Amino acid sequence: MYPVFTADNIKVIEQAAAKAQGLAMFELMQRAGRAAFDCLEREWPLAHRIVVVTGSGNNAGDGLVFARLAAEAGMQVTLVPIKPLNDLKGDAATAWQKLEPFKLDLREPDSTLFEQADVIVDALLGTGFQGALRDGYADVIQQINQSGVPVLALDLPSGVYADSGLCAEFHIKAEHTISFIFYKVCQVINEGLAAQGELHLVTLGVSQSKFYQQNPIAWKQSYSDVIGEIPERSATTYKQACGHLLCVGGDFNMGGAIMLATETALRSGAGLVTTFLHPDNRSAALGFCPEAMWHGVAFEELSFNSLIDANPNQFNAVVLGPGLGRSEWGRQVFEQSLAYVIQNGLPCLIDGDGLYWLQRSLEQGSGLPHPLIVTPHVGEAARLLSWDTAKVWDDRISAAQAIANRYQCICLLKGAGTILADGRQVVIAAGAHPAMATAGLGDVLSGLIGSLLVQGMSPWNATRVATSIHFAAGVEAAGDRVRGMLASELIESIHYLVNR
Repeated sequence: MYPVFTADNIKVIEQAAAKAQGLAMFELMQRAGRAAFDCLEREWPLAHRIVVVTGSGNNAGDGLVFARLAAEAGMQVTLVPIKPLNDLKGDAATAWQKLEPFKLDLREPDSTLFEQADVIVDALLGTGFQGALRDGYADVIQQINQSGVPVLALDLPSGVYADSGLCAEFHIKAEHTISFIFYKVCQVINEGLAAQGELHLVTLGVSQSKFYQQNPIAWKQSYSDVIGEIPERSATTYKQACGHLLCVGGDFNMGGAIMLATETALRSGAGLVTTFLHPDNRSAALGFCPEAMWHGVAFEELSFNSLIDANPNQFNAVVLGPGLGRSEWGRQVFEQSLAYVIQNGLPCLIDGDGLYWLQRSLEQGSGLPHPLIVTPHVGEAARLLSWDTAKVWDDRISAAQAIANRYQCICLLKGAGTILADGRQVVIAAGAHPAMATAGLGDVLSGLIGSLLVQGMSPWNATRVATSIHFAAGVEAAGDRVRGMLASELIESIHYLVNR
């Protein structure tokens, strides 16, 4: 896993690292420019006409070092300074002094100029950008984006807010971003993921030194970080030893959600899955996945509690909520399921409409299960916190932490860059992919988490590992598609990934 820091953290780390390693800050700027130039040569080996667009801070200095290296390599380099280069301060001014003798062509922003470039280098705004775009920045960003020419962004695309991953109305849409030292928040969550294109992180030779007294705001993990954590399985094991998951949901017009969760749980290794759903869905469910034990629950015929009483002490964890709905049926099923979970101390994941009923039950004085995993999207998170939705969007990390603390639970906050929090730590366990904007993916994820729970993983590890596997499966299942993928397609990819 990799640490993720705020922009202020990074500034402190840069200065402390330079001092500890006996480096001038300008040396780090030169290393950043060199790393950017190496990225250009690697990603666009035939590029010759380069336009470097600069602003007023150290990001401009990185761009000027890059421009000098490109000029030394014989490339045709044009500078487009939005702020006068002679007004630069500090290390950026030093970078301009070293470049000035090359007598590069200095131009005003011009759409034709941008369209004639092979690559445009974005050195406009760095991690310090806040508020609204000023002066001519919005215009030049629009011209760059409309040019159709690939962009290499330095550190982060201009117009992206470093500490949230949200973007100004106009922001650079880069094909590649070369970032320095450590991940920033914008590089792991929200709109920044789309703006940055392919991200390349270089440390500039800065040692971690336990982060120079700065604490990461989160940790970034990927599938390769977690796949080795899935419990090994003996050749002589048996189904009861692989865990028994109880899934509850699937009102009469929403049976698909709980079916997806159920099949995912079985295909990812749960030994047994029993699913309670509305009786109108039972025949369809049997045809969908005959390996599960499907129980149709109608209160006029047989109570949920009676079904539990007939199967005492056999479940290892519960997934509650996919397709549960908000009818009277859903309310009674939720209340009886929650009471059963609390009484037996079972790990419980609550998703979908289960989160609606959870909030309602707490208002009426009901207790919370423990351990508890909740998996809200932004709208559901806002309801759980009684926040405005915009407030959650503005700081999804704080929202996930607030839910974890308020409900004494593990919070999996869905979105571009899925955020996991348990009150002590924060992990970003997935990225973003356009094909994954499709119904049912959360139900698949719930089934996968439940499966890993009953196979013996702790609630935190099951949630963390499942989230990264789920995202990797989505990317693999999508292939080169950006739309039209079905949630059920992930199940086979998950099956493959957990057996690698």
